[in-house]
Amino acid sequence: MFLLFDIGRTKFRLARSPDGESLSEPEIVPTPLTVEEGISLIIKAVRDSDESIRAIVIGASRKVWGGAPMAELLRKELAMPIYSENDAALAALGEAGAGAGRGARIVGYLTVSSGVGGARIVNGEIDLSANGFEPGEQILSVDQQGTAKTLEELISGLALEAMFGKKPFAINDSEHWRSVARWLARGIHNSIIHWSPDVFVLGGSMFKSPGIDLKIVGKELALIPTVLPVRPPLRPALLGETSALHGALAYLRSRN
Repeated sequence: MFLLFDIGRTKFRLARSPDGESLSEPEIVPTPLTVEEGISLIIKAVRDSDESIRAIVIGASRKVWGGAPMAELLRKELAMPIYSENDAALAALGEAGAGAGRGARIVGYLTVSSGVGGARIVNGEIDLSANGFEPGEQILSVDQQGTAKTLEELISGLALEAMFGKKPFAINDSEHWRSVARWLARGIHNSIIHWSPDVFVLGGSMFKSPGIDLKIVGKELALIPTVLPVRPPLRPALLGETSALHGALAYLRSRN
């Protein structure tokens, strides 16, 4: 039995794989407030299992629990292989192998939910990097006072909640969602220029309704001049909340 975890800033997901190929229906709870609580949840899942756990894969945002080294902490408690990777990178890997990017050589991926993350997948592997990928941290706006705003600060769920004082699904202002789509199109343009993918996949909870309209994003993207002869197509993610768990399974297979 293998345990697969997708730990975001708001949701903590656990799925099981009995054979390294199939995936159980995920269990979803709110992300604990502290790394100690998170580690306890993972250890409990191992010790409560009816079958011996052969390995664990953890996908976690570096913005969860201050980027605590969960794999290192768990190795002090559990005698088994433990792998850790960025949650958005695993989601990208999942969509590239089993979702909207399947069959493409180079896949660019952005997820827009509580935050904004993403990664570049090349030939079915997370691309090499010195420190991982953080496309949500690209600066898109600088005001007259020199204050910079990142893509994440302009369009993420947490950013919109701070702006409006309510959850994004309660925002019904169509003009605001068009503005969000415009900012996202600029971020995608930059990522396409940097990554040069064959296809660009978009996922995350902010594409629900009310939310970001992918068709409007495509129209806004088409208005931005580009030096590239052809823009890659935009595709909606297909795996929903299980993208990173599918990616964790693919990551596990590549190491066994």
